[in-house]
Amino acid sequence: MTMNVWKDKLRASVFVCAALICAGSFAAKKPNVIFVMADDISAREFPFYESTTWTGARRAKTPVMDTMAEKGGCFIETAWACTICKPSRVQLLTGTYATKNKYWDNSHIGADCRTVYAAYESAPITLGNMSRDAGYANIWVSKTHIGGGADILSMGFNECMLDPAEPVRNMGWNPFGTPNKNPYPIFRSDNPEDWDHDSFFWWPEIQLINSPEFPNEPYKFVQTEINDYAPDLEMDYIFKFMERTKEQGNPFFVLYTPHLGHLAKDYAQKGKPTVWPGTPVLEWKNGKYVRKDPKHIKKADGSYERENITPEGISYHVEYLDYQLWRLTEKLKAMGELENTIIFFTADNATQDNAGHFGKAHIEQQQGLHVPMLIYAPGIKSLKNGRQNICTDTTDMLPTLAELMGFEFPENYDRPDGKSLLPYLTGKSNKHRDWIYGMRLDAQMVRSDKVLRDGRGVWYDVNKRAGDYQSFTKLDDLPNGEYKNMLLSEKAKLEPVVEQHNLYMVDSEAPLPPPDADGDGIADWFEEKYGAMEPAADLDGDGVDNYHEYVYGGDPSDAKSPTKEQLPHLTGISDAQGEYVALQFQRREELGPDYWFLVEGTTDGKNWTTDGVIQQHTVRSNGDGTEKVIARIAADKNKTALNDLRVTVEKPKKRAPRKFKNLLSKKD
Repeated sequence: MTMNVWKDKLRASVFVCAALICAGSFAAKKPNVIFVMADDISAREFPFYESTTWTGARRAKTPVMDTMAEKGGCFIETAWACTICKPSRVQLLTGTYATKNKYWDNSHIGADCRTVYAAYESAPITLGNMSRDAGYANIWVSKTHIGGGADILSMGFNECMLDPAEPVRNMGWNPFGTPNKNPYPIFRSDNPEDWDHDSFFWWPEIQLINSPEFPNEPYKFVQTEINDYAPDLEMDYIFKFMERTKEQGNPFFVLYTPHLGHLAKDYAQKGKPTVWPGTPVLEWKNGKYVRKDPKHIKKADGSYERENITPEGISYHVEYLDYQLWRLTEKLKAMGELENTIIFFTADNATQDNAGHFGKAHIEQQQGLHVPMLIYAPGIKSLKNGRQNICTDTTDMLPTLAELMGFEFPENYDRPDGKSLLPYLTGKSNKHRDWIYGMRLDAQMVRSDKVLRDGRGVWYDVNKRAGDYQSFTKLDDLPNGEYKNMLLSEKAKLEPVVEQHNLYMVDSEAPLPPPDADGDGIADWFEEKYGAMEPAADLDGDGVDNYHEYVYGGDPSDAKSPTKEQLPHLTGISDAQGEYVALQFQRREELGPDYWFLVEGTTDGKNWTTDGVIQQHTVRSNGDGTEKVIARIAADKNKTALNDLRVTVEKPKKRAPRKFKNLLSKKD
């Protein structure tokens, strides 16, 4: 049967804990970092890549990015994400491939016995946690698309501006409550089941999380108007965050993931067609952008006449991204921070051709994978400028940013698959990586600077750049000779990489819990060591039953184990953005996600809830088979009247079978 709850009652007086750890100061000034990941835009859409083809008849003009790529910055010729959104975003946040994080596709995310395998479970030192531990104030702005609710905050970001909101509360390590209804009018589709039901461009839904402007409303919906354009609101909020952080004397990290580039319903048009909705009209004049004020005027048929809004098309989205980068650099100049800031610009996957003939989700050549990668750092004088003919992928971003921020991964932390770009970019190394990797479900892609294997298993000669970045020659079509033999030798080096990562059909889910033949929640090895035991019994009489002795890393034959430090207790923590009360405990690393830790609070000792109790949590290995968990509590200031907390540790349940989607069993 399910284990009864073991309760750790903690009095509400500690919510005003005075023994908070003070945030450390840093001897040297750390650089600010802004990372922009656009949505569904191939490298070929950006003029500085000089592709012979692009999407649509009109080519974008990007004067700001063109300059950034050549003066004070550089761009990577071959940068890969995944072919589709969620896996790319998780690669960015964790530095891992799907073989570890189990995000194989938007439609197949690895699962444990209760829910999805949250990304921070597979690699707990995420981009957010890393930046926070490095002393940075951080914020995540706009699209997330990796989960919801606690998943977002447990990625380590203290503050968020989400567009649209993330109200989901049943995913991840510990469910918690957030507002699930926006009280304000916005553009919406007629069908609540539409993936783009809530607008994320014009008249958008905006949710602020942990905004200092609303200290008593940690999940705050913001009222917007019909002429509000989400990217403008997002940039304005980023500026407030940057200003606030500088005033506090801290470096800042901004993860900005706008929807620009993504197809969406155009709610102002009759029939709400799915297009690239128009943007505010821009004019590049005398080295500056001028943005004209947009207007929507409602017509009798329910659609809108527009003023100062462009026609539909991806080229206008690309140009608006150029405008956004111009705004960022101008703001940094005004703040005196441009020389102390590094800006990264990329995308989560290739362009989504509305006709479905190219780009996003495609596994042929590098159609779905090839994205822009621009790095702008005018303050790093050793930074290489212009086109860099190397290969990189999204897993490289976490180690690159960690090196920039001065963060050192623990010696025993082996999760990241990527490699820092910084040694190459600053001239300390002449080479970056031997290969990069991409996938979608059972389709495996790998390439070096010489050969490429696409998702259909076809090998190509990529020793020379194709004008469109796609029209490469198949190895099988090359004439026999020394050149082909050289490429075949390179192919042989990469084939083991494919085999190493080709695990979708055999290892697609979360790691299994340790063997437990009698199903009592205590691992077989533990009972072999200490003898068969009843979970609810207390062999050593220390007040901790045998089940929880196992869970918290105790010794059931030693009354002094587990210690108070191993068991759930309150502690004070702090970072660049505040001081917090947290619940801390130790658990065995082998438990994995199938052991469900549920933290609840109560005001009356009778009614227990998860709402507003835990906001985010972090995990760090102790290096001895156990790990330390720190869970921030009292996220919702309205619930600080909680009198007690309790921790329930539920044993694993039987997992449900999964259905697999095999891309290689059918033709396009």
